[in-house]
Amino acid sequence: MYARTRLWAVILSCAIGSAAAADTPTATTTQKPIADFVKQADFTEVQLSPSGKYIATVISMPDNPHENAFAILDGKTGSIIRFIHSGKDALIANYFWANDERLVASLSVKFNKLDTPYATGEIFAIDVDGNKQLDLFGARKHLIHMNDGDGGRARVIERKLATPDEILVESDALQRSGNAAPLIQRVNVDTGQVTQVGKAPIEGASVVSDHAGQARAAFASADASHVSLWVRKDNDSEWSLANDPAKTNINMTPVGFNRDNSKLYVLVSEGKKADAIELMDMTSLARTPVYRGEFSDPGEMLRTADGKDFYAIVTQDGKRSLHFLDENSQEAKITKALQASFPGQLVLFTSFTDDGKRAVVSVSSDRNPGDFYIFNLDTMQAGHLVKVMPQIDPEQMHAMEPVSLTSRDGLPLHGFITLPKGSKPYPLIVLPHGGPHGISDEWGYNREVQLFASRGYAVLQINYRGSGGYGGWFQQLGYRKWGLTMQDDLTDATHWAIDQGYATRQGVCIYGASYGGYAALEGVVREPDLYKCAIGYAGVYDLRVQLDDSDTRESKVGRSYLSLALGDDRDDLLARSPLSGVPKIKSNVLLLHGGKDPRVPIKNFYEMTKALDKNNKHYEQLVMPDEGHGFFVPEHSQQAYEKMLEFLDRNIGHGQATTVANASP
Repeated sequence: MYARTRLWAVILSCAIGSAAAADTPTATTTQKPIADFVKQADFTEVQLSPSGKYIATVISMPDNPHENAFAILDGKTGSIIRFIHSGKDALIANYFWANDERLVASLSVKFNKLDTPYATGEIFAIDVDGNKQLDLFGARKHLIHMNDGDGGRARVIERKLATPDEILVESDALQRSGNAAPLIQRVNVDTGQVTQVGKAPIEGASVVSDHAGQARAAFASADASHVSLWVRKDNDSEWSLANDPAKTNINMTPVGFNRDNSKLYVLVSEGKKADAIELMDMTSLARTPVYRGEFSDPGEMLRTADGKDFYAIVTQDGKRSLHFLDENSQEAKITKALQASFPGQLVLFTSFTDDGKRAVVSVSSDRNPGDFYIFNLDTMQAGHLVKVMPQIDPEQMHAMEPVSLTSRDGLPLHGFITLPKGSKPYPLIVLPHGGPHGISDEWGYNREVQLFASRGYAVLQINYRGSGGYGGWFQQLGYRKWGLTMQDDLTDATHWAIDQGYATRQGVCIYGASYGGYAALEGVVREPDLYKCAIGYAGVYDLRVQLDDSDTRESKVGRSYLSLALGDDRDDLLARSPLSGVPKIKSNVLLLHGGKDPRVPIKNFYEMTKALDKNNKHYEQLVMPDEGHGFFVPEHSQQAYEKMLEFLDRNIGHGQATTVANASP
């Protein structure tokens, strides 16, 4: 089986073309070319059909990043049955098996000349033979003109109902006026017939159903901070408020139901501690603790083979691991056995056949983008299916090690450092993540971190206050603290790295994207002698622009978020913007931006470069006119990283970046 299933990967690679072969480094260098790191994953979303008759995966198109395809394989022989193309300027975003012969998927679409595709909220169904494609929800089904993703959105709540070939969907209204609550609908995946079941309790609510297809829990945040929870007995019952955070000072978000539907798993955020998973009785509303990490929030909950409960929680205290809800469950025992074969990696089941006898297993780590295996639970035999990024050799990648430190005001901070080959001190890149709120750097494969490490740079990623992943209280510490204590955390982390000997005071640059771009430029404003250079990628440089022009402001919740996170005092916003501190900058600066960025409008870039020019500050730039928030097209990403590496090399590097960049195709 092992040899046979490895052949599947070879056949698929040949069928879609192998860019890795073209990207092989020349004999004059042992470094991997930039193209290997920015290339899209060859395979994603590997899933078994309900009976195991087929295996599906989504494959990329090497010559067109805006389109992809289903690859359908015979579940027994491993032979390729067919490819199903996503369609012109469309990407299959997510999918699942509705039954053994039919797939249901959502799309992301490239609009007009914009390079970055956007999710449309559309859902379609198609047979495994490529026939009977049917739009189940979205603008095209209702013959409504769709402009940049407008036209309504849908989210699948339950994939299997008692009625054959039906799914449960929650949908935003198509061109309905007023503050309408999302609709709850049964949709037949063969005919497209829609039956309304009810509504969510309020506008903007998300619904969770039990295993009988009854939408019994819902949650919503009216102010981007407090999460309310509603529950009910069944689809015919009225919603009742189970948790009002204004009264309890607790946020509760439903995750899913237990086996007999009597209890609901909820993510609970309260006090100055990490969030927890608890089990709430649907009648009494009493809660029982299930898991709380030492300092990090729980990650994904993993479903049992029959889909009726959960067998594990992904833990995130440093390196990711698993917490088993029942150590004696079959899933737990088998996972432990598999972990012994893949030390230092995260091993988890991603899909099962309905009889629970076969499964797809994912194996990944900080150095491994991922492998998928087919596993027989009866025989305990596994066979390799595909590598997510075949061109990446985990043995050549670099370990992402957890670190912790204490800020100047006594706040514990956690993050990661990735070291290149050789001995310290290293040229160091401080890399603040984007977001910033609700987002965090996590242990796992990171293509740009690995690219930088391959070029001899150490990379420090610290989860500053305001980040997600450490409890709601930690995130709230960052509200209206952009450029203040949030920036102090990055400064403290930089000094920590220097004090630990990882870098010298002359060998540090700061680089980030989105909020990270803001932090990079604000870093060289507030600490002009600390960083040799700064790179801002799609960065925020004028907080007033975000308040006025960002697409975040287009929704009620988005406007609430901006007010909560940034504040409303325009003089204060300017004072905390890198734009106002340009005269203080001593470091070399590189700015990169997409010309059609809706999230961080390019007006940020224009205002910043104008101020740099006015103050006679030297800077370098790269603008991609048709890109959005970050560069999507691999060739554009490659150009961006070539420019970054050449810039870093001149400032803190060793004179290798230009040579290697030129070796790339």
